[in-house]
Amino acid sequence: MLAASTASAQHDHARLDTEVEGVAETFVVTGLRVDEAAPPPGSGVGRAGIRFADGGYASVVHGKPYARGRTIWGGLVAWDAVWAAGAHRATEMVTTVPLLIGGVRVEPGAVSLFVTPRADAPWTLHVSRSLGAHLADEYDPADDLATVDAPSVHLAEPVEGLTWAYADDGTALVLSWGDRSVSFPLARSES
Repeated sequence: MLAASTASAQHDHARLDTEVEGVAETFVVTGLRVDEAAPPPGSGVGRAGIRFADGGYASVVHGKPYARGRTIWGGLVAWDAVWAAGAHRATEMVTTVPLLIGGVRVEPGAVSLFVTPRADAPWTLHVSRSLGAHLADEYDPADDLATVDAPSVHLAEPVEGLTWAYADDGTALVLSWGDRSVSFPLARSES
């Protein structure tokens, strides 16, 4: 993605050649002029989106907690437990087109995203038909439309605020926070 100045930008855009995987644009809303070195108290709201060349669209909205010097993985967020992948409410994704998430077709509409992080094994993305869940308290595996495993990677530069993003080429939905990032496979499905 193209980096934007934290002093003036409200969100980052990556405009792409429409010949590349049919993706016209990706974006991440990081907050309204939030200084990542000194984030405001509480959690914000984050948003990421992808727009396809034909006008199709998908967007993720999530509570955006900040690390603030805390141990994230294995501390604030427990290993091996389902997590709402954001603050306060479960992370939600809306799509106007069918997507393949880890090879499983997800029809247009709204879904919740939960994640099970693991210290030394692939992380699991749970795509759930249940909406409006409070944290993972209301998560029910019977509501999963898909589960997708992907390895996490250690980041050289920690990410202060939890961030969801779509890969610029439309091939992954990426979660980054603290010293870890994970890319869950994603693709536009044939209609």
